[in-house]
Amino acid sequence: MASKRELTLEGILPHLRRDDEGWRIAYQGVTLRSVFQPIISITHKRVVGYEALLRPTDAAGRPIPPDELFSRAPSMGDALALERLARCVHFANFAEQNVEKSWLFVNALPRLFRTGWPYRPFIDELCDHFGLPPQRIVIEMIEQPASDEALFERTIDTLRERGLLIAIDDFGTGFSNFDRIWRVRPDIVKLDRSLVWRMATAGNDHQFATELVTMLHRAGTMVLGEGVESENELLTMMEADVDFLQGYWLGLPHASITQASAAAPALIESIWERFHARESTAPRAPVTYASFEEAVLIGSRIYQTTGDLALAARQTFKMPHVRRVFVVDARGNQTQPSVALSPNAEPLRLAPLFPDTDSNWSRRAYFKRALASPGRVAVMGPHYSLTEGKDCYTAAVTVQSDKALDVFCVDFVLDAS
Repeated sequence: MASKRELTLEGILPHLRRDDEGWRIAYQGVTLRSVFQPIISITHKRVVGYEALLRPTDAAGRPIPPDELFSRAPSMGDALALERLARCVHFANFAEQNVEKSWLFVNALPRLFRTGWPYRPFIDELCDHFGLPPQRIVIEMIEQPASDEALFERTIDTLRERGLLIAIDDFGTGFSNFDRIWRVRPDIVKLDRSLVWRMATAGNDHQFATELVTMLHRAGTMVLGEGVESENELLTMMEADVDFLQGYWLGLPHASITQASAAAPALIESIWERFHARESTAPRAPVTYASFEEAVLIGSRIYQTTGDLALAARQTFKMPHVRRVFVVDARGNQTQPSVALSPNAEPLRLAPLFPDTDSNWSRRAYFKRALASPGRVAVMGPHYSLTEGKDCYTAAVTVQSDKALDVFCVDFVLDAS
């Protein structure tokens, strides 16, 4: 194992060697080299970064998988040595190719933060020596538990104070969860290849992908879909509104950044052509907010005139996709049962949730919006319905009677006959 002194940047630089394939370092019979894979911003229609990937070979020139190389490290110190040597090779190769503005993504293992070896100063030295501003470096934290989460978070804070960006890698597998996202507040979350594949698999609800990306955006992070290997996966990620894409379908890793991104300009244009073509031919549900509003207004006027919810519901059911009608008071309380299109169709698995009288719906957006704008129809959705057990839209409007102000509500399910 190398000493701490030997693993300073000053101690590592003399071991860098240059050949026709770029900069390399030999360490304990293994040669470490870099390749780079482009990261594309869909919105900006250009390459905005490159992930540095390690390509180790043994003494006979045979490739060694990086995971296997790190797993063979006999001690934490050896793992740290490998990481520092790899990072130095990546910085040297990236800086030499004079890439303007683009981010450099480099991996880091959270378990190495507990060694007590100074982490931030080494990054500072690399940035200063190779002339790369910290704001162009993205540290990818592989999703695995750290033995000391508090120390891990403090290290992240120190890196962020220096100006480096933080990315959570492999989200959707193993240890990954929203708890770390909320605590670390990364700049970028990378959706794992397996998650991207599942989201794009035929028969799966692509709305889930959109909701997941929306939640990550609301947590204050940008989202990258990695491991994209098919057109369907790419288009699913675009529909889900991810910010960045990475994968073999978009560009193969290469030692030359120019060659790695050579196909990107034409490919990005073709991506958007495919997306627009798919959007224009995608089947559209023959429903609009206008039809929701018309149904609610028809029912609410009858209810306001007669006070008869069943009569109002019968007229409302004549409109397409209406599944359920109910009324709540100004505090969101439901005092009478809702009227369903199919009274005996309540899902048995939701039986504990019925009857729905004495429920309170004041937390729902449609209720709040209806109260905020009396007389105007408010629409919410799609959202998960606790009465239908599936996604639905709900439209609502206030109804003023002599006695009180109520809110007339209608649930719409798009697969309703």
